[in-house]
Amino acid sequence: MEFENSLMWHGPAWVLGTEPPAAVAGCIFSNSIDLGCLIDCGGNSADLADIPSAILVSPAALHENDQAFWAILNSTIDALPCEVPLILLSEAQDTLPDAPKPHAVVNVSISPNHLFQTMCDLQRTILRTEEATLRRSVFGRVHDYGTVPHREGPSSLLIVGLGQRFLEIQNLSQDNVEVVGAFNQAIAEDYLTQRGFDAVILDSSLQENMDNLRQLRLDARFATLPALVFADHPADIVPLFDLGATDVLTDKLTAENLKYRMQTAIRSGECRRQTDGFLAESHRWLIETNPSGGMSRDLYNRYLDEARSALKLRGLDVHELQLLPHSLLNPLPGQEDADNLWSTVLSIADAASREEDLICVVEGLGPVAVLKNDRGKTILKSRINAILTHTIL
Repeated sequence: MEFENSLMWHGPAWVLGTEPPAAVAGCIFSNSIDLGCLIDCGGNSADLADIPSAILVSPAALHENDQAFWAILNSTIDALPCEVPLILLSEAQDTLPDAPKPHAVVNVSISPNHLFQTMCDLQRTILRTEEATLRRSVFGRVHDYGTVPHREGPSSLLIVGLGQRFLEIQNLSQDNVEVVGAFNQAIAEDYLTQRGFDAVILDSSLQENMDNLRQLRLDARFATLPALVFADHPADIVPLFDLGATDVLTDKLTAENLKYRMQTAIRSGECRRQTDGFLAESHRWLIETNPSGGMSRDLYNRYLDEARSALKLRGLDVHELQLLPHSLLNPLPGQEDADNLWSTVLSIADAASREEDLICVVEGLGPVAVLKNDRGKTILKSRINAILTHTIL
């Protein structure tokens, strides 16, 4: 499975009972801050002033005062000006907190590479969700906009395999979560295309779990669907993370620990489903505005101002790119191919960018891209220039 391999924003890693994956290529930390002093400083340490890249906590490191630690950490996180990833590295019998709510719970034996990938994925997920919410606020809704089957339905959990844990998982699930079982991957694929699921649990032999996980991640619709995978042996943990497992579960999990990890995955999946829907609807809205000359400059500027304000909280900024030179924005009579060029450029930009990057038409500016990192701007600009170089109007 292809993973995120770079952080969206950089800052100190707040850690307890673990080390940040600083040796991983592409992983840059200004420093790491040990949260062991959190109770003594009451969360008021000057070291906690900078926005962290992520917060990594191993609950097993809390031998005493655990309730006080979680309470202070929760209030410290609430005081941050923006959302950051909280990852709990859990052993099988750890007691996990009611608050703060983590973005992910992972096996404490996760490798540095996979921990780094999880951090990168969660950073992007947070920015993606914020972008989706911003677009809903600025652009509004599309009249009579529908949805697709794999995003519809109530909160649901899919269990794939012939393991012995179906009833246990069903009993541990919340009342508002529907638990569905699938004997094999073929049945699972059928369910996944008919309705929405917030998470998947793979409970079978190692080989079947690996095959099922591989097939799941090959489908772009489910590449980021939270997937919890049971493993019988410690040696199985790394291969399962390699294939894209969100978390790897062991046989010695306590019921409360398993329940907590299920709830975390489902909460993440619910957010993912909503974000996917918001972004898909905004994409439709943008397409429908193109034939009329695009969105107004005022609306575009409002979007830019709000996007820039949100990103600056993490030391980031938007990167605008006008996709066509001014000479091609107002074609001369007889240049009927100009519309085709606009469509081609927009299609190339859509394919070369991420969903959270805005590709649109703006009155007076023509096709425009608003990207979340400068590297993406450079790549997209080179692809558009290659198209223009080989195109004759």
